[in-house]
Amino acid sequence: MKQAAYTAKDLLSMNLSCLPGSERGIQLRLKTDSCCLMITEKCRGGHAYRYIADTLPEAVKTAITMYELRRDGELTLTVNSQLPIKSASKAAAKANLNQSQIENALAKADLVKLYTQWMASAPWGGKDRARTDFMLAYTGNAWPKLKDLLGPEISWKTIERWKNEISANKGDCLAIADRRGYAKRGKSIITEAQAKIILACVLHPNRPRISESIRMAKAVMHARGLENGHSEATYRRWVDTWKSKNYHIYVFNREGAKAWNDKCAKDIMRDYSLINVGDIVVADGHTLNFETINPWTGKAKRMTLICWIDMKSAYPLGWEIMPTEDTAAISSALRRSSIRLGKYPKLGYLDNGRAFRARFFESCPSFEEAGLTGLYDRLGMKTIHAWPYHGQSKTVERFFGTLAELERWCPTYTGTSIEHKPPRMMRGEKLHRKVYEKAFGDSALTLEQTHVALAAWFDEYVTRPQRGHLNGATPQEVFEAGRGPGIDQAELDLLMMSVEIKHINKNGITFQGEKYYHPALYGRRHPVVVRYDLQDTSALHIFEKDGTFLCSATPPELVHPAATVLGSDEDRERLSNQIEFMRGQEKEASASARAFLEQEVMPAHQQRLAQIGILPQPQDSAGQSSKIKHLPKPIATLSIAEAEVAMAEGEQRIADQDDYDAAILRQRLGKMDEMDRYEALIEMQVRGVALCRDWQAFVDYFEATPYYAKYKEHYDEHRARVSIMYQMEASN
Repeated sequence: MKQAAYTAKDLLSMNLSCLPGSERGIQLRLKTDSCCLMITEKCRGGHAYRYIADTLPEAVKTAITMYELRRDGELTLTVNSQLPIKSASKAAAKANLNQSQIENALAKADLVKLYTQWMASAPWGGKDRARTDFMLAYTGNAWPKLKDLLGPEISWKTIERWKNEISANKGDCLAIADRRGYAKRGKSIITEAQAKIILACVLHPNRPRISESIRMAKAVMHARGLENGHSEATYRRWVDTWKSKNYHIYVFNREGAKAWNDKCAKDIMRDYSLINVGDIVVADGHTLNFETINPWTGKAKRMTLICWIDMKSAYPLGWEIMPTEDTAAISSALRRSSIRLGKYPKLGYLDNGRAFRARFFESCPSFEEAGLTGLYDRLGMKTIHAWPYHGQSKTVERFFGTLAELERWCPTYTGTSIEHKPPRMMRGEKLHRKVYEKAFGDSALTLEQTHVALAAWFDEYVTRPQRGHLNGATPQEVFEAGRGPGIDQAELDLLMMSVEIKHINKNGITFQGEKYYHPALYGRRHPVVVRYDLQDTSALHIFEKDGTFLCSATPPELVHPAATVLGSDEDRERLSNQIEFMRGQEKEASASARAFLEQEVMPAHQQRLAQIGILPQPQDSAGQSSKIKHLPKPIATLSIAEAEVAMAEGEQRIADQDDYDAAILRQRLGKMDEMDRYEALIEMQVRGVALCRDWQAFVDYFEATPYYAKYKEHYDEHRARVSIMYQMEASN
């Protein structure tokens, strides 16, 4: 120290780490040290204090000395002068050292140089005192950079050892580089044979635990005579290291292609700036995670939401709720989407499910003969389908994930997955179940309430600013900016009509199990094009193949089975009108047939009989044979009473046949067990077959058994499935 005394301001300017960072702090620190003496001097405005240098704490004196040496250029923190930087780099490359090891070695060399200079300035007999002062200076943060690199736990003996190693290696400071942990880095004690066995166990598709895989691998090694003395932790570290570098193989083998696609495959990024609102609409079905009353059965179940979303704005356009994903729901949602959009979409991005690939929506070869195509083509839409089991390609999947926040607030929430079920649905949670039953019982949202809840949530959702391609804008803002001017709903209704090819029979056309008739169909037996509205099947519009309109067929008027005896005046009048209509058709057919019979059939028939000698050749007035001109009188038509007698006889014959069929059926059902017999009777009821008293009694008995109560849901689903199959068969 070159000065005899220092003020607090002088000490602050030195920026000593062992003292506080303010003058007042330094004064308080030195004032508490009883050994520190100071000189008081008068100055303008008060007194000034100077601290005698020799009485300062040892750490402060050492720090002041280092500061003055660095200031005067007598001490520099450089690499050992005996080893230039260039040669150090070459030596480091030769010694296979990384940058961290080089920096550590150079820091050690600098500390050795400082230590050497410090000890050289020590007086005779003061070496021990100098070592102590040097270590106090080091721990007192006189050289903070070196301390950060090397750490505080260093002794003078360690520095002496580094000094001797550098001297022994002719001044090569890299000789003291830290090589601990680097000698075997990149190498493994697990042999190749052991690695193959471990991977075979770890990558098993049954996804065993890693601990189980290691135990199995060690057993296999033992059986094959391989060394397996490593600990489980060693094998586990090796597996973790291999997994970190081969995660795609790990996931594909243990979890399958779907998990690999979700966790490892790179996503294809879309450029949404290239499309406008309405260019692409995305559709998919989502089973709601809460229960709604099914209006068709009156029971609560998880309904299916069909939703169309605009890809550009992420705006939900139209939706429908149905028990299952079917073409009726998709059609209804698409119609509402077109109205909301104000124009027809250009492209439909669809799910790969069965309902979206139905004939109703895509071009069907059977329609080509009528010049008709699927619904999307009629609307001017192109269609593309998402990859199977690839939810990332459908932006609507992310929307359904956000919809879960509405589902979680519904009273009949069932959970978004098995892991996220509410407590009332888990085993042993009796209290939660009792609280739920007391609060809600068997109540659930109606279909109308579900529609209202979804509409309210949609309205709130479209006002949220969103990240991604919307860049903080709301779906509402983007959608309104690109919305169309509107469409003609009458034109839309015509385009939305489904198209099928049907054949005309005597009762008109059979569609979805119902009969449709119009007088214009009488006498025709050829395929026609049928257009109909899925939302309103009260009438079918019938066209010729060339597009000529024939008629609009409606369900026929039904009559009382015994109108003349049990019916009212209206029933009898309705029956009379039906009979008159049938007579009119009969007269039309019989008049034409009689004329054809008189003019063509009978003359030719009698002529052939005469030629073979059964009848004499007819002669005219001149004695020449001529054509037969007198025909037998036609058979008179039956009266109403005679027709009713004939019908009664026919019904009796049918009843006799039905008795025979019933006996065969009774024999077949009698051989079944109770479960199969009940399912067969369910199918008969669905198909409209009236059960006899015995079979109805069996149905009542079976439905009262504990077995039926336990599996009631299964039989309800079976009844619904048979009903749907029967309707599909009837429609085909």
